[in-house]
Parts: sequence; C-alpha cells; structure tokens
Amino acid sequence: MGPKREAGGGLLIFVVAIALALVSAGALALASAGSAQRIRASDRALAQARESLLAYAASRPIDTRVGPGYLPCPDLDDDGWAEATCGSLGGDLGQRERLGRLPWKTLGLPDLRDGFGERLWYAVSTRYKGLLNCAASRACIDMTPPTALGTITVRDASGTAVHDGTLADPERASAGGAVAVVISPGPALRRRDGHDQRRDCEQGSCDARGRCIVEPPWNAARCDPLNYLDLAAAEDNARFHDRSDAAGRAGNADGFIHGPVGPPGAIDVNDRLVALSHGEIMARVMERVAIEVAQCVRTSPAADAAMPIAACAASPALGRVADPVMGAPPCSAADDDPGWWRAWRPFVLYARAGPAGLEVVDGSGLSLGAAQRFAILVTQRVGSCGEGRIECDAHGCKRAVQAARHAAGSDALVASP
Repeated sequence: MGPKREAGGGLLIFVVAIALALVSAGALALASAGSAQRIRASDRALAQARESLLAYAASRPIDTRVGPGYLPCPDLDDDGWAEATCGSLGGDLGQRERLGRLPWKTLGLPDLRDGFGERLWYAVSTRYKGLLNCAASRACIDMTPPTALGTITVRDASGTAVHDGTLADPERASAGGAVAVVISPGPALRRRDGHDQRRDCEQGSCDARGRCIVEPPWNAARCDPLNYLDLAAAEDNARFHDRSDAAGRAGNADGFIHGPVGPPGAIDVNDRLVALSHGEIMARVMERVAIEVAQCVRTSPAADAAMPIAACAASPALGRVADPVMGAPPCSAADDDPGWWRAWRPFVLYARAGPAGLEVVDGSGLSLGAAQRFAILVTQRVGSCGEGRIECDAHGCKRAVQAARHAAGSDALVASP
C-alpha cells in the first residue's frame, strides 16, 4: 500500500501544480488584458487632446492684429486653465513654464485622464505659445509656414529622433521640431535617477480643490513634472529645451522620448505621448487664413470692381487681393502694421472666375462645386502661383483643384459662390 499511496500523493501534487499554473496563466492573461485596456484608454485621451489643440490653433478668436496659429500655455497649478504667459518669444526665458498639464478647461474639454486616472501633461513650442504682447510685435504675429517652425525634439522608444527641433530649414519643416507634445504619464515609478515619484498634496501645498498654491507651482509634489514624467538613459521627459533663436537652437536636441523604454519588469519610461507636427497644424491654420480672406472678398463692396493685383503670368484674373477689398468689418485681414495680414499677404492668391464661373474638383477630377465666383488659395511658399491647382486664361479662372482637407504640406483652397 505504501507505493500506491506515494503514487497517489505524487499525482495529487502534479494536479495541484497544473491547477496553480492555470490560475497563474489566467491571472497573467487578465493582467495583460487590463494593461492593454488602460493603454487604449490612454491613447484615446491623447488623440482627443491632440485634435482639440489642432482645432484651437485654427479656430481661436482673432482680430486684425493677431491671427490664427497659437496654442495655449500649459496649466502649471493643476486648475485646468492655461497660464497667461509661458516665456519669451526666443525661448531664452520661461523654459520651465512651457511644460505643465494640458489646460483642459481652456480647450473646452472634459477632465481628460489617461488609462491610469492621471491628467495629461503638455509641452508647447516657444514659437507657438500665446503671448500677451503679440499685438505689439511683428515677429510674434508672423505665423506663416517658413517662420512658424516647431522647436521640440521627439524620439521614439529606440532613441531615434522623429521630430528634430534643431532644424531651422523651412524646406525640411516636415522633419523638423514638433510644435507641441501631449503626454500620458502612466503610473508612478522610481525614476532612473533614483527619484520615487509621489503625487500627493502635502499640507499647505494645495487648496481644497487640489490646485497647487505654492510659488512656483512645481515646488508642490502634485505639480512637479519629476513626479509624473520619466527618465531614459539620454532623455528626461521632465525637462526639455526649445529655442527659436539661432544662438540656442542647437540645444533643442534635448526633448522627449516615447515609452515604454526598458525591459519588461524594469521599465524606465512608461510615458506615452503624441506630437503635433508643423505640417498638420499649418494645414489647419492655412485653411483658416483662406476662410478669413474669402469672407473679406465676399462681403466687400469693392470686391466686384477690384481685379487681383498681377502676380502670376497665367491670367490677369489670378494674383494678390487688392488692398481696397480688405479691412472693412467683418473682415479681419486689415492692413494693420503690425498685423497678421501683412505677414500672410505674399502667401495668398485670389483667383477670379471667368464668365462661366469657376469649378472646384478634387484630385481625381470629381466636381465638388460649379459656378463659383472666386477662390482663395493660401500657398506654402512666397511667390507660388498655385501651379497645378488653378487653371486660368485671359478671360478668368475656370478650374481649381481642392486637395484633401487638412492634408499636411498642401496649399489650402476655399471657393465661394
């Protein structure tokens, strides 16, 4: 009976081991599914924030001085509102003020959280941040494509730069710096430098609503990026460098890295991020400029009598918008100095229709609208005549090609009946 009992005991141990293995595998599967769900929730929040920022840049209220293109400053004290200012135009002042939480109230968003229940963080390029003194600065109000380059370097998990903030060449703007970054901080961890992230409100550092009330706000654990953003071997997401002046631009190599970075069980960076590129934000801004100028032409008493100012050899009906057409309310594109229209004027073409009207087609030739009275084309480069986009003859313009809406790198066209 002894050997039988031993055999039975061995079988029981084997069955228990199998059961424990199955339970363990099930737990791992549930944990993995839960982690994937959290990551998906984080990515949804990041996508929503990204789209909201693009919409803000293109649709924010403008006047004859300050045009579209600006993004809000970060929220430094965790009250949901953007700060009024966040550094100088060149970026040499206020670097820490350009990294904080996403200002969800300013953007008109709900209290957006990642899959771990944390509010999103946000960094904005010095060239795109809103400034109180924009109305008095020609440099600040010039948000045209070759001028408003991004300044933030962003790396993938391998350390390869996907946005290079050191580039100052307008011809390489698509590979240049990001204009903003939104970050999901994920759960707290011990940073590579040994700092244990803690996210509480110490006594006296926050008010009853959780807003950081110390000065500067990052002296409170709740508002210190060190307690949310992580450190890789060569990139610290809790700080970055962005300068738009020639003297400091080389330092823009210090930017952000997308996680996860590190082996399973020993992750250095669990931050997830999305970047806003120069091309995608400029596509929205150029469309807004085209809409504003079309509004001026459509509502001006002088529009029917004013031919375009000659700028292109294709036709006398294709050129710059005449000054008498601009400036009368509700036109926001006035000839103020400084004013956003002065900066944008060399990038804008006015195509006046011939007797048969102007037809707008898509890239495949499908008609999108006939008998249009005129079209406004905002180009990427000064001196462009909309080659391949506008067809005109001696009698007027007959055809205009509408590129994919919000397509990065494409000119923006708006037509009006």
